[in-house]
This record gives sequence, C-alpha cells and structure tokens, in this order.
Amino acid sequence: MSDKLPSSLSGALRVYHQGAHVVRSAAPERELLFLSPHSRFEPGVPIRGGVPIIFPWFGDDPAGRGRGAHGFARKLPWRPVRACAETQEAIFELCDDVSTRALWPGSFRLQLAVRARDGLAMELAVENRSGAAFECEIALHTYLAVADVRRARVHGLEGASYIDKADGGRVKTQGEGPIVFEGEVDRMYPGAGGTTWVEDPVRGTRIDMVPSGSATTVVWNPGPKKGAELGDLRDAWTGFVCVETACAGADRLRLEPGASHMLAVRMRAGGGAGAPKPYGSASSAS
Repeated sequence: MSDKLPSSLSGALRVYHQGAHVVRSAAPERELLFLSPHSRFEPGVPIRGGVPIIFPWFGDDPAGRGRGAHGFARKLPWRPVRACAETQEAIFELCDDVSTRALWPGSFRLQLAVRARDGLAMELAVENRSGAAFECEIALHTYLAVADVRRARVHGLEGASYIDKADGGRVKTQGEGPIVFEGEVDRMYPGAGGTTWVEDPVRGTRIDMVPSGSATTVVWNPGPKKGAELGDLRDAWTGFVCVETACAGADRLRLEPGASHMLAVRMRAGGGAGAPKPYGSASSAS
C-alpha cells in the first residue's frame, strides 16, 4: 500500500486522512472491506474501495458544472481529532473553507467517528453552520469484500421499490428474492434504510449491516464491462459489492441553521446464510 497519503492506526483499522477514508477493518473472522489493488493513493484522487464519504451531493454534479461525482469530501484532507491504537478507534473532522465554498456555498462541519471492535462501527455527523438552511446528500459508500460477486446475494430489500440507474433510471420493485449480480447493478432504494446482509456462499459467511439515520440504501457493482473501463479497478470488480448507507435523492437532507444529522452503520461478519441476529444500532466511537 502506498505511503503517498498520511494515515492513522494500523492492525485491525486503518484510516487515510484524505477523505477520512477507512480502508481496512479486519473482523475476527475476516476482512470486511474491499480495497482495489489498482488504487493510486495520490492527493486529490479518490481511493477505490474501503468506505468513501459522500458529501454534499451523491452521483454526478446535480448542477452540471463539472464539479465531479459524489462531492468533494472524499478528496480533501480531514483533521485527525483523536486516534487510539489500543482501542482501535478514531475521530476525524472536516470544515468548510475557501476551497469548498468555491464549489458549494454551505458552511458546515463533518465529523466521522469510527471503531473497529466486534466489526466496524461508523458515525458520520453533518452540521449546518450557515446562516440559512441548506440541502445536502451524504453517504457511507461501503465496499464489502466478497469472494465472487457473481455468487453473492444481498438480502433485506425484498419488496422494496428502487431506481434502476443501470436501466435509464426506471422505477422497479425488488422481487421476493435477494439481489443477485448478473451484470451491472446500480440501484437506489429510497425509503429503505433498514438492516441488510450480504451472503457470501463461496466462503460460507455473511456480512450484516445495521444502519441508523439512513433513509436510502444503494447497491452497486459495475459488472465486467464498466469494471474493466475503470482504471483503478479493472479485473478486481468481482471482489466486492457496495451496500451504501445514505440520505440521497428524494431522501436528501434539509438542515436548518445550527441543525445536524447523524448517519451511522455497524457491520459485522458472521457465519451462514440466515438472517442476522439482532445486536442493536451503531454505537458511538467517541
């Protein structure tokens, strides 16, 4: 792994200061997160894999001004507030400055608290420090490691409506079965912010995800054609599925001056293909 970017902690948890980007979180059973071997690890270049933080817009620039996909938070250096190797937890912060206000006018503070103990817990708080209300989109764009995405299954969204971005944005309904990956999958499930789990039959394991403060779930894998076209991914597209905890699209946030919102997720690896055992919502890493 490159040393072009500063990072904090080691062992079960590693976080790059650029984007407060978690790239490693090893559960007792196995590594939870996928990290592309083709990531460049250069300043200002998004890291492919781990958990990119999306803010203040999701997807393409909504204003069509060429500001780049998924906002700017994942490309900027965050300030380490605290990092403890003994407890494997860290807190990072990003506030607006001249460079962010040139791209988006809001005055804000983002804070990420992360802990790698009994899985991975992440809490992302956004605060409106402006004198007026603003709207924003936020997401934890989690790349979950699987042995082969073509055999993986995502459970928990059965019967939910979704926007199929791989099919021109058509609105569809998930059937009674899990999500399968037979090509490109790019789906936004508005109003579906509940528990999901990823079945990995090759390894005989699953990854459980319990979000809070989330109104949208996004499921993504580019498939073979688009995967090969991504220079920082290429043939590694088979090794992950993104299950993203988000407030985006119709579920975007509107924050009044001084208001804040907490988006959180807790993930844990387990055995077997059944539904996850309840273990509560994501807890604070502070």
